[in-house]
Amino acid sequence: MSPARLILLLLLPLLSSFLLRPASAVLCHPEDKEVLLRIKSALNNPYLLASWNPDTDCCYWYCLKCDRKTHRVISLFFLASDLPGQFPSAISDLTYLQDLTLHKLSNFSGPIPESLTKLKYLNFLSLDWLNLTGPIPSFLGQLKNLTYLNLSFNKFTGGIPTSLSTIPGLGYVGLDRNQLTGKIPASLANLKGNNPYLILSHNGLSGELPATFAGVDFGRLDLSRNRLQGDASLLFGRSKSTSIIDISRNQFEFDLSKVEFNESLTSLDMNHNKIYGSIPKAMAGLELQFLNVSYNRLCGEIPVGGRLQSFDASVYIHNRCLCGAPLPSCK
Repeated sequence: MSPARLILLLLLPLLSSFLLRPASAVLCHPEDKEVLLRIKSALNNPYLLASWNPDTDCCYWYCLKCDRKTHRVISLFFLASDLPGQFPSAISDLTYLQDLTLHKLSNFSGPIPESLTKLKYLNFLSLDWLNLTGPIPSFLGQLKNLTYLNLSFNKFTGGIPTSLSTIPGLGYVGLDRNQLTGKIPASLANLKGNNPYLILSHNGLSGELPATFAGVDFGRLDLSRNRLQGDASLLFGRSKSTSIIDISRNQFEFDLSKVEFNESLTSLDMNHNKIYGSIPKAMAGLELQFLNVSYNRLCGEIPVGGRLQSFDASVYIHNRCLCGAPLPSCK
């Protein structure tokens, strides 16, 4: 028997079961299918959703995922496209949705609709690189199962809603590269995720840091490129486990020589502030992969040891009187 005929005989049972599959074997839930077709229509039937054919099973369409057991749509993702129009309110009728990702949709605009609060199972919400406008809505606090929230690279204005701190498992908050103003709410210290990530860079936030941040063990904290001021030393501590801190390009003012660092810190950016004092010797014991303390008011000799001499001079320049390798020797 030829190899081709043998392969055909082996495949026949599989082909037969597929061709004779009863209509009941269709996986797509009819309510979800109807909603998906409404979303496609609201977006003017874009090429991105060409696979959304009403004559086919929606669980096999692109840009979504169905639960293996219930066959309800649990994930929806539109990535890197020129989808026109505003946020389709029909998305909120996919009531079993757990993951919603809209990324780099250049012609997508408008506010986040309040109907999104109908998505009680939503745990991952990423709406980034869009043109969403208006304030960040306080009703997002009603999404009690959220663990991840990314609203970066939009045009949101106003302040950070305190309601975000009422989401019990929220561990990632990315609000960077918007047009946010006002103070950072003290209630953000209540983020309950394990070593939460808080990314607020490239906004117009102002005022001093909440004193409550002294008790938060962030995994990553990025407050860079705002108009924040005052004492940022409360972010540090020997008992913390933060790995990345970026407070660059603000107006922070504190004595660096009195700061205690945790051993797990691998990236520290403090450039363009008003930080004074000297670089503490304990920094020589850190396994830093990135460091920048330039454009501050630091003085004294750069401690010898560890990785501090592995960085080039640009990391230390434009301070009041720092000296020692990689800068010129102290006099």
